[in-house]
Amino acid sequence: MTPQRRRWIAAACAGALLAGCNALPPPDLRAPRLRFADFQVDELGLSEIGFVLAVETENPNRVAIPLRNVDFALELLGRPFADGAVLEQAVTLPALGVRTIPVRFTVPTSRLVALLRELRSTEPTRWGYRLSGSATWGWSGVPLRFERSGDLAVLRELDALLHAPASR
Repeated sequence: MTPQRRRWIAAACAGALLAGCNALPPPDLRAPRLRFADFQVDELGLSEIGFVLAVETENPNRVAIPLRNVDFALELLGRPFADGAVLEQAVTLPALGVRTIPVRFTVPTSRLVALLRELRSTEPTRWGYRLSGSATWGWSGVPLRFERSGDLAVLRELDALLHAPASR
C-alpha cells in the first residue's frame, strides 16, 4: 500500500470517527421533562382498550434529541397498567424547546376492570403513577431510558365519580 493511500484511509477513518461523535448523545445530556397534556380513548374492545395520551416533552438541553423506537410502560397504583409506543417511528425533541408527542397505549380490559374495582373498594392515599420508557438515540442504537412518576389527578376524579351517591 502506498503512503498516499495510507494517509487517505487514515483521514477517512478520522472523519468517520468525528462524524460518529455527533451521532452519539452528549455526556452531559439531561432527561426531558414529561407532562400529560391530553387523553383520548380511541378503541374499545372486549379484550383490550386503546387510548392516546399526549405527552408534553420539554428538552432542557442545548442540542436537539433525535429519538427512535420510543416505548412506554404505565403503572397505576403501583401495578403494571398499559404499554405504549409513540405513533411516529422517529421523533426529534427541539433544543431548549417543547413538543407534544402522541403515545398510543393498550390495556387489557380485564386490567382496567380490576383497577376500577380497586378504586371502588379502597381509598388510596396516593394516586400514584409511574411512566417509564426507553428509546434509542437516532440511528446510533445507543439506548436512552427515562421515567416520570407522580400523583394522577384524573384517578382522584374517577374515584370521586365512583363513590358519588346515586341521585334519585
